[in-house]
Amino acid sequence: MRVLQIGCGGLGSLIAQATLAQGHALTIVRRSQQPVPAGAQALYLDVVAEAQLPALSNLQPDILLYCLAPVTGQTYQQTYVDGLRHVLANVAMASLKHVFFISSTGIYGENQGEWINDDTPAVPADEGGHIMLAAEQLLAELPCGHTALRVSGIYGPQRLYLLRLLQNSERWPAQVHWTNRVHEQDVAAAVVHFYQQVIDGAVLPEHCIVTDGVPATQHEVLQWLATQQQVPAPPTPPLQPQSGKRIRNQYLQQTGFKLQFTDYQAGYASILSSLK
Repeated sequence: MRVLQIGCGGLGSLIAQATLAQGHALTIVRRSQQPVPAGAQALYLDVVAEAQLPALSNLQPDILLYCLAPVTGQTYQQTYVDGLRHVLANVAMASLKHVFFISSTGIYGENQGEWINDDTPAVPADEGGHIMLAAEQLLAELPCGHTALRVSGIYGPQRLYLLRLLQNSERWPAQVHWTNRVHEQDVAAAVVHFYQQVIDGAVLPEHCIVTDGVPATQHEVLQWLATQQQVPAPPTPPLQPQSGKRIRNQYLQQTGFKLQFTDYQAGYASILSSLK
């Protein structure tokens, strides 16, 4: 397959490596002049600057992946909505079989511990969620298949928010807050898994949640991390009120995808081992 990937940050680099490992021909569009993974072709363009994008019309991708993240000086609106609109207006549609957009479970506004799944209506509760949903809605106009991959909190060896939080007792959770996560390696593997689904002729949904499907409270994760490192742990807060949401991943499982890191303990055990 000929894959056109927009964006090559931390997650994008992992997706690119997984894409190349599967033998696909990969062209990457990125803003910075940093190199792309060996084996990929690079186009150095800023998709927010529409005047730069006619060059995309010369490509004939089978798959388009939009996995851009905001940078300093650009708003969410510019990155997710304007940039995606510009790309879709300039890419050659004749060859496209499927468009994938890296979205977020932040489009779900539930915040009292409710359960969320792929069938839950997306009702954002903040500006970021509304912008992300507006970007997803651009895909509905496409003549080809399209899927918004709604990814929960990504963690990995370079994404150590909770480990830093553990070191700052002033910021320990004062109430029960549900969290949902997925290891960055599993996100990359899921993306190329869906590429294979396209090759196999599967009919993919318009959106799919990408998470490990094992919600945990923030204090539970911090307590486990503290035990592993033999450092002070935050206390268990009162059971009520609760915030956050709990997210299932049933469609991802139904496709046959197998997570490498099935829960936070598996993922963070690997990370802690690498930090020794």
